[in-house]
Amino acid sequence: MGIWALLALSSIVVGGGLQAYGQYQQGKAAEAQGKAEQQIAEYNAKLKEKQAAAELERARAQATQFEKEGEALKGEQIVSFAKGGVLTTTGTPALLLEETAAELEADRMAILREGFLGRSFREGEAEGLRFEGRAAKARGKNIKTASMYQAGGTLLTTVGSAAVAGKYLSSPKSSYTQPIYRSA
Repeated sequence: MGIWALLALSSIVVGGGLQAYGQYQQGKAAEAQGKAEQQIAEYNAKLKEKQAAAELERARAQATQFEKEGEALKGEQIVSFAKGGVLTTTGTPALLLEETAAELEADRMAILREGFLGRSFREGEAEGLRFEGRAAKARGKNIKTASMYQAGGTLLTTVGSAAVAGKYLSSPKSSYTQPIYRSA
């Protein structure tokens, strides 16, 4: 076998090996990217959970402040009635005070409900981000697995091509310098 034949066989083997290595490296990179995306998603999910806790805490603080203001308003109503000499334990004044208390409590509960809904929404966003992160990691792992199969297939194809080329090039009837295709 001549130098050109050895060069051709070497090129087939080295080229196939490099292609397989490239496929393997692409798979490793995809896996690393998937893991990085999962870490980013987890970080963002934790931020959403902190936002959720902050929203609920803010709502609780608002509800407490609203409750204090409501108590002050009810106190002012009682003082106003007392200054006018109106008895607040029966009749319309009592109903008015009861209605005010009910409205204030309903508003306080609405503030809390909004806080709980905000927290729930942010926690849902956090879970969605975690799901996206798990999907990214799985996608990277699947790409890596596929790249391993591709690299293996490339190596097998390379070995087969090199064997066929080696047999052709070492054949006594064949010369590397002879044209492979003959015109009619």
